[in-house]
Amino acid sequence: MAIPNSEDRDDTRFDHISTLQVKDLSSGAFYEARMQNYSNGGIYFESDGIFQKGAKIYICMQHSPYPQSSGVLEYYTAEVKWRKNLKQSFFDYGYGVQFVSGLGKQDLHSNNDRKGKDTRKHPRKPFCRTIRLSTPKEIFKGRTKNISASGVFISAEAKLELGQELKLSLPYKGKTVKILGQIVWLNDEGFGLKFKKNK
Repeated sequence: MAIPNSEDRDDTRFDHISTLQVKDLSSGAFYEARMQNYSNGGIYFESDGIFQKGAKIYICMQHSPYPQSSGVLEYYTAEVKWRKNLKQSFFDYGYGVQFVSGLGKQDLHSNNDRKGKDTRKHPRKPFCRTIRLSTPKEIFKGRTKNISASGVFISAEAKLELGQELKLSLPYKGKTVKILGQIVWLNDEGFGLKFKKNK
């Protein structure tokens, strides 16, 4: 669906929700993100990563609206044009970015690139535990890999969907804490669960 061109832009935006991986080219830090819409020249995405206006980033699209060939991950270099704080999202920031170049050959997961400082608002820490999760229809087990104040990365065999809400029981200081979260990204290794804020 096309979004009315209310801003001073050359290209019409179209809805497209998809998980992304974003790399800050200055620090080498990686962030999970979610695309909300796109145009011929760029995209809008939400993330907990903090990028300054003018920053160059590298984007890996898992379900691209710009298919070069079926089943292929696409990589783009982009420049951050603006950032806004979000209140009604499970991410902290929204970004408008413009593509600098198209499909790239750079390895987004290069071990050398991971040495950069992680500047996310809530740094992740290793946290390997077997936990119990539930949906309204089932209860299943998962294994956490890392955690932060805003969310947790979990590996599980259950069939899950982007945006789905889950209840989980986490061990904390000798007790079990029950938390509600929402899946904000998925990949072959697991999923990112963003903790829902208490109202």
